[in-house]
Amino acid sequence: MINYKKEITLYLNKINEGRKHSIDKVIEKIKKTKKCCVFGIGMISYPIISAVKNYTDIKIDFLSDNDKSKWGNIYHDNLQCIPPSELEKYGEDIAILIATRHYKEIYKQLKDRGLNKIFVITEYRLLNNEYFKKESVIGTIKKNTLRLIDILEDEKSKEILFTLIKNWFDFDIHGVGYENIFTKDQYYPPDIIKLHENESFVDVGAYNGDTLLEFINRSNKEFGSIFAFELDEQNFKKMEITVNALDAAIKKKISLYNLGLLDEEKYVSYTAGGSGSESTCINVIGTATSKGKTVRLSDTLKNNKITYIKMDIEGSELQALHGAEEIIKKQKPKLAICVYHKPDHLWEIPFYLKKVVPEYKIFLRHHNPLEYETVCYAVI
Repeated sequence: MINYKKEITLYLNKINEGRKHSIDKVIEKIKKTKKCCVFGIGMISYPIISAVKNYTDIKIDFLSDNDKSKWGNIYHDNLQCIPPSELEKYGEDIAILIATRHYKEIYKQLKDRGLNKIFVITEYRLLNNEYFKKESVIGTIKKNTLRLIDILEDEKSKEILFTLIKNWFDFDIHGVGYENIFTKDQYYPPDIIKLHENESFVDVGAYNGDTLLEFINRSNKEFGSIFAFELDEQNFKKMEITVNALDAAIKKKISLYNLGLLDEEKYVSYTAGGSGSESTCINVIGTATSKGKTVRLSDTLKNNKITYIKMDIEGSELQALHGAEEIIKKQKPKLAICVYHKPDHLWEIPFYLKKVVPEYKIFLRHHNPLEYETVCYAVI
């Protein structure tokens, strides 16, 4: 059995001695080249390119992709997609930034073309770069992760925790990666989440109804009720269409709310559109395009039976949990709370849940081959 406290301590001490992290070294190398190309035009590329533009002074010159239908088209406002074959003429004068989860396969493809300056930068590592540069951050991470080890229920959770920490500092094409820890059973890992008849499911950040449909299928349609919350009006309308297509017997057990969840009732600004519930960011300075209302879950559903709560709301999870505290404390529902949006949520959310319901068993699972979809599960 691995002594994760010892391993984490040794690793963070080593990081603290070096201080310059891989993300900063990558940015420096890219800036020294004459041209910069982002390879991959898909759902993941949009937040990565946005982060590169907003959090670095890297100038992206053009894009590339293996999809021939994209060649010659303009994406991301003003960037043209060129065929991969055209990259070869730039040789050592071009830095290629891979923006796809298939980064190892793309790396091999580009290396076979004789290209060498190939890098991967992930979205949240850029967004959180200032956090990781704080003078006291290593001590903060060490103190809290060592404490977190004590409340994690199984070895797999501890392995995931250590891997996540290493990826904060050493993720690159040849670095740690997530291949050994991610699973595709998000919100329903069979060793943690057991669904029973008449489950009452609260879907927070319900997007277009995809997780709602997954719950219906997982429960074999034998559930009590679903309460789905989605702040983004565009996504909410898509969810309405999804639910209206269901059988009447199923549809009558579903309640939809065009609301966000926080720890207070108020009107907020948020960025709209996007490809998932995680795209709806509340009060993002300079980017908010729409307005909506947030409420407390404990006020809105105070007279309802609740057995399972899932949350994925772009970093507002802790506030939403505070607004659900009365329900959580009284009913002790199963919980699946995303903890990947902010570094300190990795420990703050488990600590909070354990404080509210001391008998909760706490697990971590990771459900994506990149940095996304780390979930804290709490069950009795």
